[in-house]
Amino acid sequence: MAYDLKSYREPFWAKSAKYVRGRDPLGIQNSSISVYAVLLPGMTNLTLRLRYYGFYLWLLDEYENLSSDSVFKSSTANQYNFIRRGELIISYLMTTIAPQELSIIGSDFTSKKKNEINELGYYDIALGADKLSTTEKGSVYWDYTSGALGQNYAGSLLNLGLINAKQRYFERTIDKGAELAQAFRESLDPDSENLFIQRILEGKLYADDLNLLSGFAINRPLNGTAEGAFYQKLFLAPDKVEEDLNTEKPPRQRRETLNLFLSLISSQNEEKDYRKLPYNLYKKQLVSGKISDAQYGWYFYYLNEQLHYSLEGVFWGLLKLMESRTFSLHEFLGYVTLKSLDHEQLSMLNSQDKLADVIGKLGTKNSSVDDHITAIMQAVKGSNDISAITHGIVVLVRLYRENEQNLLELEKYAQRFDLKTKYGNAIEIFDMYVIKSKQFTLYEFVHRLIQTLLNEHIAIAYNKMGNGEKNLLKFIIEDNLLIHIETMEPNFTNPRLRTLYNFSVDLGYIDGDGHLTEEGKSILDQTSIG
Repeated sequence: MAYDLKSYREPFWAKSAKYVRGRDPLGIQNSSISVYAVLLPGMTNLTLRLRYYGFYLWLLDEYENLSSDSVFKSSTANQYNFIRRGELIISYLMTTIAPQELSIIGSDFTSKKKNEINELGYYDIALGADKLSTTEKGSVYWDYTSGALGQNYAGSLLNLGLINAKQRYFERTIDKGAELAQAFRESLDPDSENLFIQRILEGKLYADDLNLLSGFAINRPLNGTAEGAFYQKLFLAPDKVEEDLNTEKPPRQRRETLNLFLSLISSQNEEKDYRKLPYNLYKKQLVSGKISDAQYGWYFYYLNEQLHYSLEGVFWGLLKLMESRTFSLHEFLGYVTLKSLDHEQLSMLNSQDKLADVIGKLGTKNSSVDDHITAIMQAVKGSNDISAITHGIVVLVRLYRENEQNLLELEKYAQRFDLKTKYGNAIEIFDMYVIKSKQFTLYEFVHRLIQTLLNEHIAIAYNKMGNGEKNLLKFIIEDNLLIHIETMEPNFTNPRLRTLYNFSVDLGYIDGDGHLTEEGKSILDQTSIG
């Protein structure tokens, strides 16, 4: 083929890399995510409304009852469109009868389409839901092909044994799945069931339909219903069958977490914000013995979070320094090490002392780990790179000192629940950065820590890229010079407690003002940890 100026633009291998953002530049946060997945199985940060569980099981049950020659049974794509139409009908229903409700799938789309019914006389469900090969991104309520079921809810429903996914088709299980489908059905009248399926098949939803379909409302009270009783039984049951884990009895960490959560809600303590549960349990574990698996799990989770924040704080400082000017790698390592040791947090120490001795000296300081984490936050806010690096180093060492006596028990817990293999867990971080550096001088420790973080980021970024084109590097080394790309701020993960709160409200354990109800008190007694 002949090339001319029109056809020849640039060699494809010379195109600039597509750098993309990411929340986890050191690749360590999955270890925290794995811990709260063990603590709250069957929930995610995206499954925020409990009644969608029952709706999906009912919908899959109705799908099974369709005629074998139905177009929706001809392919997985058509099954997904059946599901997608159901999700969109629910969205139109909720934005009409309860526009104040949050976490409704597709509500942004349907809120913008409110006038469609006045213009056409109906909502065009087929046009707004069906995902075809020609469908433009953003033109339907949900871009992911299998809808919110496939993207957000399927993992939880699979985990709970409510659905299966065979050859990319979703189907309800014949035991628990069928039971939940029937429990959801009991809240409906046959006419509304038939109407809902009719509107899916027709692909249109009319104004007169909305009141007739009110039984499908996601915010419908569950207390005292067969559906609510099913959810309660489901979430109080053991997390996994015994043979799945290296344990003498099935773990009940979801049930134990619910008890700890409701206990905090019911307490007279002014600090009863449910988001502080991991922090509170971490502090409690430091001064008392192990009470339950869940308490220990939340302690392990929060320890991971603090360690991740400290390392990400150091890494943020390194990237921020790279923004200021261009360093050679050798110059950068020496510069950061000396600047950190000159900082007020470390300047009182002898840089030639062994880390093993420094650990004890740092542990006698009046400031707490909380103070240093706050200092990292302030350093990030004030763009103070060396301060973030130094406080991050102090947090790492102080956390080791604070938790050293618990490392054996931590390892047993992590081993039992298959968490030790997750990259970035607290046991691995302590071993990699502290334990193996005890015989190094403080200078060597800081120098080694910085170099290891740079290397770890490069390795993680390339590993995540695989054979793809998207570049996750936040800096590159070119001709031995550090070239800055992007600075990522340290952050904490979100441990599904908002979902637990929403589910507790849906089940009537907590009222609209965040107070424990009589039903909640009953569940608190039932889940009491002996």
